[in-house]
Amino acid sequence: MSETPRTKKNLPRHGAGSMELQGGTGPITSMCSCGSFLEIYKQDKTFRVQTPESIDPDETNPNAPWVASPVADVGSSNLTVARVLLQAREMLDAAMFDEELDKEAVILHLHSCKEMLLACERLATRLAGRIDEIIKQITEQGISRDNHGRGLNPFPQVQDLDLDCGAFLTQANRAIKLICELPALFIQLGKTDSNFDHLSKCLSDTLGEESPISFFVRENAGGVRYLIELRNFHEHPRKIKTVIENFRVLPDGQIQAPVWYLEGQGTVEPHPIKEEAAATVNFIRDIAEIFFIHLLMCRISKKFSFLIQEVPDDEIVSTLPIRYRLSIDVTKMRVAK
Repeated sequence: MSETPRTKKNLPRHGAGSMELQGGTGPITSMCSCGSFLEIYKQDKTFRVQTPESIDPDETNPNAPWVASPVADVGSSNLTVARVLLQAREMLDAAMFDEELDKEAVILHLHSCKEMLLACERLATRLAGRIDEIIKQITEQGISRDNHGRGLNPFPQVQDLDLDCGAFLTQANRAIKLICELPALFIQLGKTDSNFDHLSKCLSDTLGEESPISFFVRENAGGVRYLIELRNFHEHPRKIKTVIENFRVLPDGQIQAPVWYLEGQGTVEPHPIKEEAAATVNFIRDIAEIFFIHLLMCRISKKFSFLIQEVPDDEIVSTLPIRYRLSIDVTKMRVAK
């Protein structure tokens, strides 16, 4: 008797997948489906899991494997992961809409924002570490002298400072562009803008100048413009250029830590690179988080009294520090008699 051939849907690849994730601390804290892959989080590690279907969609290999890859040394305890992606996914799951919203497209877009911001974080952390290392060296050991004690030689410098600053500003600019594209997933706009000033006008024309979304973009346009100018004038210097200064000696003998500033547009205001890079990451993260909430509340069903609740500080969980949750105001719900 001949053996009955396996059906197309009864191959080894169609069996349930089971893997133990290697690395990271503690148990799995959250998961997020992102189209062709699943991201799984421990508190300090991110894993990306691909199914046989995503690896071999045409089913040419009956033994196509499941693949789990560690992709980041940060996990759900990271503020960017928690508040840009996982918090938004939780809100989308809880929301109801009068007209269809492509939730998967929103999640994929926020995932890209998260990835870009994590790249900014890594560069900001690397810059801070190199600057702190030299400050510690100067504080503990001083600076070598020659020329009978009148010269500082060798004077310490952060290696590849200009290169790392340029990379940081480029990633920050890309994150801002992604955030600018977010409204088009919620609102019918005539075009997609990658500039907060242009986006502000477009939103005002569509929703009105006094809408919460228009006001939010208008209020934050100045900070966004400054970051874009830093990047633009770094790559394309003309009359205005971005100046990046390494450690240097000031006329009064004090040593100045690395700064950057725009030269050629009036008063020069040097900003310490270490502090401003960290502040930039926080600023863009907050923009992404709050902008999404405004857009969600613009599209959410008006049949129910949805509201945003802030999690009290003493209730924020360190392994998944979500700050806002979407809830229904039960005090405004009508009960049929």
